[in-house]
Amino acid sequence: MNNSKLSSISGLKVLGCLIFDIAVILAYFNMLGLFFIIAFDKSVLVLAFLLIGLILLNGAVIFPGILFKRIGIPYTITTVILILLYAILANALSVYILTWSIIRYIVWELIIFAVFLILFSVISSFSKSARDNTFKQEIEKSETASIMVKLLEIERILMGKENTESNLLSISLFKDLKERIQASTPFGRISGNNAIYEIENQIKNNILSIQECLQAESRTIELHKLLEDTYILVINREKLNLK
Repeated sequence: MNNSKLSSISGLKVLGCLIFDIAVILAYFNMLGLFFIIAFDKSVLVLAFLLIGLILLNGAVIFPGILFKRIGIPYTITTVILILLYAILANALSVYILTWSIIRYIVWELIIFAVFLILFSVISSFSKSARDNTFKQEIEKSETASIMVKLLEIERILMGKENTESNLLSISLFKDLKERIQASTPFGRISGNNAIYEIENQIKNNILSIQECLQAESRTIELHKLLEDTYILVINREKLNLK
């Protein structure tokens, strides 16, 4: 969607909200009428809470993109519904308790607003947890995919070499390592454990070194040691994960 279309849609949203706001405020003055003159202080309070509801509703309609980015689409829909319910309840209550004292009126309106804020904080908390889980899953997929690509490249190089005794041993050690990594907990999943984080980094560095050894055709003794050391590191990572 190009910028002109987005601008047109935004303009229609603003216009729609403006027309709705004017209609509601006119209805407010029409409904209260003489009461606005007799009890000016209460009428101002009713108008204030009405405007709060309208501002929240307008913000949710005009700027949904901000909510989408911060709390996700499902939680944005829930938030918009919550704002709509607050606007309806707060203003319905305003009419119902219009004859009460100012203190009782303010107390009940503040209670409804406090409930709205609490519910909104709960939604925000759940959305933050969902965003964190999504972020962790993306890290896990990225880490796992990166390692598997390197392992496949190492396997390709090994399989392309001559079937010498030394290379057959390299293949055997590599297969053991690859199977162990595939059977282990995916990299990037475990968070908050520095020891595991350091081991994962060492394993990734070793895999990179193995790849470089094969490409540079370094000594097989060095290659075998790297394969064996990396295999042990994977085992140690699993042991730390179980503690």
